[in-house]
Amino acid sequence: MSTTSQDIEFAPTSVMDRAGKVFFHGNRVYRAILSREDAEIYRDLLRREWINEVFSQGLVRTWVSDDMLLPGSFLTLEHEHIPFETHPAENTSYMHWLSAKTLVRVCLALSEKGFLLKDAHPWNVMFKMGSPVIIDFGSIVKSGRVSQGWLDEFRRYFAAPVWLAHTRWHRYAAEYRRQHGAGFAINAFESRLPARTIFRGLNLLSRYLDAPTEFFSRLDCWLDKHKPVTVGKEVWADYQQSGASSDHLAPDSPKQLFVLDILKGERPLKVLDFAANKGYYSVLAARLGASVVACDYEPYCVDYCLSLAQEQKLPITPALLDFSRPTPCYGIGLYGRNSYQRFRSDVVLALGLVHHVCLRQRIPVEVFCDICLEYADKGVILEYVDAADKHVASWNVPIPADYSIEGLTKFFSRKFPVLVMSQPITTDGLNRVMMYFGTRKEYDLSA
Repeated sequence: MSTTSQDIEFAPTSVMDRAGKVFFHGNRVYRAILSREDAEIYRDLLRREWINEVFSQGLVRTWVSDDMLLPGSFLTLEHEHIPFETHPAENTSYMHWLSAKTLVRVCLALSEKGFLLKDAHPWNVMFKMGSPVIIDFGSIVKSGRVSQGWLDEFRRYFAAPVWLAHTRWHRYAAEYRRQHGAGFAINAFESRLPARTIFRGLNLLSRYLDAPTEFFSRLDCWLDKHKPVTVGKEVWADYQQSGASSDHLAPDSPKQLFVLDILKGERPLKVLDFAANKGYYSVLAARLGASVVACDYEPYCVDYCLSLAQEQKLPITPALLDFSRPTPCYGIGLYGRNSYQRFRSDVVLALGLVHHVCLRQRIPVEVFCDICLEYADKGVILEYVDAADKHVASWNVPIPADYSIEGLTKFFSRKFPVLVMSQPITTDGLNRVMMYFGTRKEYDLSA
């Protein structure tokens, strides 16, 4: 199939890619190779049996497209689809370390065949089913030497936050990962003292630049020695999300039944689970066929969701993200998309969240609703916690006039005019109502 530039969407972040441009058509991801020389290299590379070993180490699975051709290109490659694009700031310390390990393992496998990846930064790493994937196939070059620039880039963007997390400075590591290209932490770690002391062992690897396999083997060992210290349990680590039933598709609480019924009715392809905690509702959505991004601001919970995705082979992408502070655009020309764009989903889950955001954090109800609406295409499932709820009552905080079912309906109905509500949940001092704001004029909870 031949197509034109009007039919496709180019990835703005591929503007610096010399070999070609990434573009999307439907739900498929392509790379148009614009150089005849690169086209010959990639075509030959994908014929080799050993490339499957590189894929197994974490390189994005890629093949020559037989049904797509962009005019002006010499070759069109197709890549496996990654449901959600993540930013390094949205990784935990462990996820960042795992990304570094994957990059080095892919480079090690390539180096044994005379190839390398020319880039060494974390913006080329995404997660699929809990495993890192190196998405920049166009970074592969034929070479028998690692450049000093590669080592410098790895030290700047991977090694520094890895070292901080290894020394238990997880918050500093998180702040480092937020910075792109420049910033206080990046500049501080590039001063002479850190370069000569903290990274002395890493810098010694320069002597192996002409022996790539040895270089990457030793770099892999350096990462093993600097594995992040495990993050301890935090405030919400022991929060009980599930009831007595261990089957996510046969829950036993009114809240869980409501969420299950809405998701079964909507059958969303993508779900954003805010305040995902240990992932009960993320798993529920994933088992119904959705690709899920599980967001939480506690690293322990995010790592827990990562382990769920890995162990159960579920399409869950964990992300370290504060609901009220979306990740902004980044990079050259701010072409890197913000979290609103990258995590946009059919349905947003905002469970056990509104009272914390609007009452404890004193963020206006309208702002809470606007944030949800920015992410949601089809609807929002919300757990409204009334001021009379025993937990809220114990806080002794002022209640805004629009913190009510009517107030939430006013703001959500601007995009989602249809409201489905559960019966009030009033057991054990609770006072809550499950709400779904959507667009379907008729909704059968038994669908």
